[in-house]
Amino acid sequence: MSLEFRCPTCGKKLFSYEARTRKYGEIIRKCGKCGVDYADPRYHELALDGIPEDEFGYLQYVLMIALGAFFIWRGLHLFGGRQLGVPEEIQWLMPSAFMLTGIAVIIAALIGIISVMTGAKRRRFDRLLRESEQRMKDPGYVYKLRKFGYNVPENYTGGDRQIYGGDTIR
Repeated sequence: MSLEFRCPTCGKKLFSYEARTRKYGEIIRKCGKCGVDYADPRYHELALDGIPEDEFGYLQYVLMIALGAFFIWRGLHLFGGRQLGVPEEIQWLMPSAFMLTGIAVIIAALIGIISVMTGAKRRRFDRLLRESEQRMKDPGYVYKLRKFGYNVPENYTGGDRQIYGGDTIR
């Protein structure tokens, strides 16, 4: 399901996104029109949320391989038939598109499996976690996160109270 995000201040449409999509990085962004900060719902701070262990499973890649195999099978099946209403000279187009899509999906799944098996994906998440922890050392950034309702642990807030920009955060 595609969602639309608008600036909470000026109402400008900033982007559309899928709710289940996860991105990792800086949450606080500025509106290009009015310059006001907003919390981007597409992004997650790994220092707050932790590394999602479901990113390292194989089930998603097995399902991708099965989907790719289905596309290849469907393409092979279409090669044997005639597509009504399609000129003779391009009868090969649809089966070829199915087969190429299937091959691309299988290759992407194999690359994902290799990245998990070799630890490359884990190293990437470890790097993203270090970057997130570095952002969390900035009291101004932590202040903004708390202002937008994020639950920031005390080890990033400097104890019970921290004063930034004249405001007290509890």
